[in-house]
Amino acid sequence: MLKPRSPLQIKKSVIFALVLREARSRFGQRRMGAIWTLIEPICHLLIISVVFAIIRGRSVPGLEYPVFVLVGLTPFLLFRNTALRLMNSPKENRSLFAYKQIKPLDTFIARVLVEFSISATVYVILMFGFAWYGFDMSIKSPIEWMLIILLGLLFSFGLGMLLSLIAHAMPSSTLFIRMMFFPLYFMSGVLIPASYLPHAMLPVLLLNPFLHLLELIRAEVFPHYVPVDGVSLNYVIAFTLVLLFVSLGTYRVRRLHLISTKNG
Repeated sequence: MLKPRSPLQIKKSVIFALVLREARSRFGQRRMGAIWTLIEPICHLLIISVVFAIIRGRSVPGLEYPVFVLVGLTPFLLFRNTALRLMNSPKENRSLFAYKQIKPLDTFIARVLVEFSISATVYVILMFGFAWYGFDMSIKSPIEWMLIILLGLLFSFGLGMLLSLIAHAMPSSTLFIRMMFFPLYFMSGVLIPASYLPHAMLPVLLLNPFLHLLELIRAEVFPHYVPVDGVSLNYVIAFTLVLLFVSLGTYRVRRLHLISTKNG
């Protein structure tokens, strides 16, 4: 006779199964799917580094520009991809909600875990590649660096949940939401230090939590990097807590609508 499992054990089993399913769907049934999942962001990062460092001659005083780009771009892609993947999660997993053990929140958690694992693997591969090429890939404060990345992941989790609820209520908004991440790519200081951005616009640009996160991440990686005035860890923490409160509260109210066939 099978021993009854606690709700926590059931939840862990459900999330583990969803992680395996999500990983399989991301990688595909062929090995090429897994290889391409790693090659695509690597090529993206390397092309940007080469174009801006060599062709355009970009430089950051005291820093190697390709490393500067890598340190900012990898977390930004992680945060952006996490939010966008969560936005589509209820629609893409709607058939699973027929099982009462599976909730939309479980699919959100599974996607965050898979996205983080993929990004971490890509970053490790790039670190070894850059180090082999001769770049200094040391991290000044690895523990603080990791904590800020986890904070950004938590922020992206809340943002992705909120976007999924908006996209479910207004399906036509998904294209607009995706387009909004394109200007954020430049407004978040991914390719240049925040101090290089127009100073007259900094008060507005500093409303963007991504800008704070990338500046804080670089400050923990590079020994002599000084974030632009106005960057605050407390701002990101407060913004994340408010975002999680709003997104989880809205999810609580709308969770039954998410598992319905409407907008499916």
